[in-house]
Amino acid sequence: MPPRVSSYYTRDIVAVRPNENLAHVRKLMLRYDIGRVIVVDEEYKPVGIITLSDLINALMGKYSHRPINTLTAKDVMTPDPKTITPRKSIKNAAHIMTRYNIGGLPVVNDEGTLIGIITRTDLTRAYAEHYKGAYRVGDLAREIYAKADPYHAIFHVARLAMLDPAGKVVVVDSDGKPIGIITRRDLAFANIPLEARLTRGKDRYRKLKKPDYLGRDKIVALREYLVPLARDIMTEDPVTIRPDTDAAEAARIMVTNGIGSLIVVDEEGRATGLVTKREIVKAIASL
Repeated sequence: MPPRVSSYYTRDIVAVRPNENLAHVRKLMLRYDIGRVIVVDEEYKPVGIITLSDLINALMGKYSHRPINTLTAKDVMTPDPKTITPRKSIKNAAHIMTRYNIGGLPVVNDEGTLIGIITRTDLTRAYAEHYKGAYRVGDLAREIYAKADPYHAIFHVARLAMLDPAGKVVVVDSDGKPIGIITRRDLAFANIPLEARLTRGKDRYRKLKKPDYLGRDKIVALREYLVPLARDIMTEDPVTIRPDTDAAEAARIMVTNGIGSLIVVDEEGRATGLVTKREIVKAIASL
């Protein structure tokens, strides 16, 4: 019998009211390293959900002309989110996530009050613990996925990420070997903070500035990318996996390393596919 949601959902919740400033919502996502925030009413019942995709759409799409601090949670949230109760099985949760292409479900009690959330990460952990031997990576991996050259502009990468089902873009070299990966999170938080995130190479196109608050005896170089490229924001040395590996091991690697995808490579190290938590959840729904 499949384990229940009660064994895997997260009880620590980050929730906001509908009128909360979107700039604050973005800070919460960054501070707590989460991909979604639940919007609740006065009775703490879910009325909406904001994901990284919603945030990127706001920043780069419909509301790109407006400062983020002039927007509220209700402006960009997906209303009336699907919910689930703790006594349901993880297979039921996987069915809902797969059918509606969503990455998380607010968990509610019998009165509809928010008590937690279960995400693809939680279901991936469940797969690693309960479904060894069910599938191999090659059975689940996608052969069609977003790829970019390291010198593609961030605007092109953003379009690719929004079109990819899992929001991942694999950066490959001229031989087709993966050298980096870009996620929607990388795009949403690409400029925070500049000095911490964008300091990977001395040969990158940049300008240097000295903050006004520094005295003459202190010299600090902060890099600001005028036109960010894929190589400026990608996570280098992405984790790869072979297609004959047990999918439960792939799930374990993702959970252990806090990553959402593994690049499938052939014997020469060339990228041939992508397996993400999304494929793991689909596997649970099919079992």
